[in-house]
Amino acid sequence: MHTNTFKRILALALAGLMTVTALACGKSGDDTPDATTTASTTATADATTASTETTVATTKYIDDLPEDLRYDGKTVTFLYREEINSEFWAEGHTGDIANDAIYESLLEVEDRLGLDIQAVFRKGHTTDVRNEYMNHIDNQVLAGDSTYDWVDLMIGNAPKRMSSGNFINLLNLENIDLSKPWYIPNMEETVSILDRLYFVSGDSSLGYLKCAFCIYYNQDIAEKYNVEDLNAVVKSGKWTIEKVMQLATQTCVDLNSDGAYNLDDQLGYVRHDNNHPRGFIASTGMQLFTKHADGSHELIFGSDRDHSVCTALSKLQNETIGAYHTNAANSSQSTIHIYNQMSQLFCSDRIFMITAEVGDVVDCGYHAMESTYGVLPYPKYDEAQENYYTSSRNTHNAFLMPITCADPEMAAAVMEALSAVKYQKVLPTFYEVVLKTKYSADSETAEIFDIIHDTMILDFGYTYDEALSNPVAIYTNVLNDINTFSSAVKAKSRVIMNIYNKYIATVEQKCQP
Repeated sequence: MHTNTFKRILALALAGLMTVTALACGKSGDDTPDATTTASTTATADATTASTETTVATTKYIDDLPEDLRYDGKTVTFLYREEINSEFWAEGHTGDIANDAIYESLLEVEDRLGLDIQAVFRKGHTTDVRNEYMNHIDNQVLAGDSTYDWVDLMIGNAPKRMSSGNFINLLNLENIDLSKPWYIPNMEETVSILDRLYFVSGDSSLGYLKCAFCIYYNQDIAEKYNVEDLNAVVKSGKWTIEKVMQLATQTCVDLNSDGAYNLDDQLGYVRHDNNHPRGFIASTGMQLFTKHADGSHELIFGSDRDHSVCTALSKLQNETIGAYHTNAANSSQSTIHIYNQMSQLFCSDRIFMITAEVGDVVDCGYHAMESTYGVLPYPKYDEAQENYYTSSRNTHNAFLMPITCADPEMAAAVMEALSAVKYQKVLPTFYEVVLKTKYSADSETAEIFDIIHDTMILDFGYTYDEALSNPVAIYTNVLNDINTFSSAVKAKSRVIMNIYNKYIATVEQKCQP
């Protein structure tokens, strides 16, 4: 992957770390202003602020856009979900290092390309407003409105909405180079359909990284129970499901002596969210679909190896001493209190390992806990598996270009340049927030974050889950009862493939080739 290049860039990170206020766990972005707003980054930073705040070192662009590319004051406009716009946008300097790096990145691209970058925000993240947000995009296109050059969608919604035919095939654009390290690797292969790609995700926004599945652990508990150096375990390739089970049992304590492990005890491993099992699809090397040479897909989940992996995950979930799982979700009002309770237990040294998304370290307050925490990727199935693989929860950002975009190559150039400069400037600052210190000062943990970033992949089945009537459910359901594996695969496979074939026909008929 791109670890060495990434480390050279991260060495240019900010010199200091500002205090970051924790957001309420599971309620990130609730205090975003209600009004729909339009903003531009053309304003110049206040001279006093610029002289007193820590600034990001200027680095050389490593994209391949022409050096003399200029657009004579034209405007490129992004639509983004208002509730989480801070992962992409900043209005000005605030003293928060991640915010300021985002702001300076926007300014730098504007100056380099000679244009204005604007953003329009609409509520669209939570389930009660999500359809209205997506319908607004469709209505804009149907009306021939060219306001938006890029629109933000949850990546899980992108395949379902793109079949409307309202978006441009990004593989036709010269100014986007998907081989660059600021895009999630191999998207052209993993999530294209009919050799077309209508959405892109990467470092233009922090969304995919904040949603990346990981495991946080308590280093103080590790020391108390003589747990081996887990950073070394990861780097040696020995971080596996079996190792998670072993550590769950090694670090748990039955505090009330009732013979069961629940919220009254010290737990070794907690599945924090009912969405988190989806991260094991990628991490264990499973695939729901395979892609044939002609670009078509086939549902292949159900192999002997898949059965073995699911058996191990079922054992971790249901039979491991010291392991506990909830059916909570940080997006569900009915269960968010349970999600928050788990976070509080982790922060108070009652949980050794907890499944998470990278952004939880701030959103759930882990960065403010007294004990020292560490981060781990999701585990491999076994040591024979060659590589680690990381995926993100499919609520993370993806950008699509409406067919009404007035100048697709200009919009593509902005995406390329913005992704490149944010890769260089924003990621280091985000890691410093997560690490609570300079990136280079905690090289061991920094290497684990490199692994998480550099092993990111998109799984076709998970990404297209909503569009294809939930093929992921075949996997998640058998974790509750592994004895249903064969019958579940058999019952669902033909239905899913019929839906896939209809979906392909719709894309072929309606979408830009």
